[in-house]
Amino acid sequence: MRAKQIPSSLTRSKSQILLLFFSLSLILLSFLFFLFPPSDPAASSTTHPYPHPLIPPQTSFVASLEHFLTHKALNHRSSDDTVRSLLQDDVRMFDDRKFAKEMDWVHGDRYYPLNFPIRVYVYQMPNKFTYNLLWLFRNTYRETSNLTSNGSPVHRLIEQEALKWVTDQPAWKRSEGRDHIFPIHHPWSFKSVRRYVKNSIWLLPDMDSTGNRYKPGQVSLEKDLILPYVPNVDLCDAKCVSESESKRTILLFFRGRLKRNAGGKIRSKLVTELAGAKDVVIEEGTSGDQGKAAAQKGMRRSIFCLSPAGDTPSSARLFDAIVSGCIPVIISDELELPFEGILDYRKIAIFVSSTDAVQPGWLLPFLKGISSTQIREMRRNLVEFSRHFMYSSPAQPLGPEDLVWRMMGGKLVNIKLHTRRSQRVVKESRSVCTCDCRSGNNTTSSTLSGQSLSG
Repeated sequence: MRAKQIPSSLTRSKSQILLLFFSLSLILLSFLFFLFPPSDPAASSTTHPYPHPLIPPQTSFVASLEHFLTHKALNHRSSDDTVRSLLQDDVRMFDDRKFAKEMDWVHGDRYYPLNFPIRVYVYQMPNKFTYNLLWLFRNTYRETSNLTSNGSPVHRLIEQEALKWVTDQPAWKRSEGRDHIFPIHHPWSFKSVRRYVKNSIWLLPDMDSTGNRYKPGQVSLEKDLILPYVPNVDLCDAKCVSESESKRTILLFFRGRLKRNAGGKIRSKLVTELAGAKDVVIEEGTSGDQGKAAAQKGMRRSIFCLSPAGDTPSSARLFDAIVSGCIPVIISDELELPFEGILDYRKIAIFVSSTDAVQPGWLLPFLKGISSTQIREMRRNLVEFSRHFMYSSPAQPLGPEDLVWRMMGGKLVNIKLHTRRSQRVVKESRSVCTCDCRSGNNTTSSTLSGQSLSG
């Protein structure tokens, strides 16, 4: 199942439509982990693991949704929207089947559960939670800028009904949701019922710790995954980056909201510090095609792109910079990054603490001190890294959809541990010890010397 993202062409004015669609369609995307039996290595080396490798990937969410509804959805619709009552025997039988299969793998493969491919089970949910919502989104997103307000009674009722359907399934009862995945890639997605699914794996844009987005105990790096935002600008490929190198005359570029709340208050301090500086462009951002064009032009003319915290630690601007060949200067102390168990962001970005960044006269000399050799190396690395942040249909090797499942594979043993433990504890058992990371990233302002991209 490939991850779907909000299209970069949609403007912020349509965010309320996306809220309803995204909050409800995430139920469609709740998954269960199962493991494939080991495959023949010889066979796997000759079989392309991605469907239709010769078909150009489609990076527009709306276009791929249109194709799905036209060619696939009608064949998968179920006429039965009834939900039968759950019996305790259903849970026991499901667990017994899982146990028997896992024991076969334990005794049959010396490397189990390491290096096992992942099987994903997608619930066949009633149409009112799936295809009907997809059709509603498809038919209305162009005609209105406000389909419904977040938190409306209708919105909450549908969320609660869908939640009840999922949590009544034997697979959910067996693990209390620990082996289920929910895409919660909007600050308001599924907000009214999050406390009931906090054991599950969440796909998130960040891990804001202010309490405005996620409550204590809901998110953690141990169980959840960070996903990249969809870039709002077009990809600047290797040819584009090479041709634009001589045109990058701006030292530092930023286009966006100059005043934000929470951790984003640093923006106004940076504006005060950098205003009027030579070779620095700081602009108030605008939405729509003109805003996109201005941001894209500015990033392709700049060496460094400022990526400060906003209302949340991360934003699409970081990924806009990456796909534009502009080295991000990240000033966001609580930022968590996508796929960091695989990718080394020091190869493509500069990390600066907020304390250093706002010191009078500190940031620009620091950036000017980075050698041209290091800048060229990081820009080459940006070209290589860009593929990891470009969503497409069909999914591409090393694209974000691929890296999601690679990261997920590393969580399987821990998921099984907590699932089995939850099945045997009694009321006197101690609570599970958790690691709550409260401090910032503790990054130091540093550059890379003599480092190159590693696979």
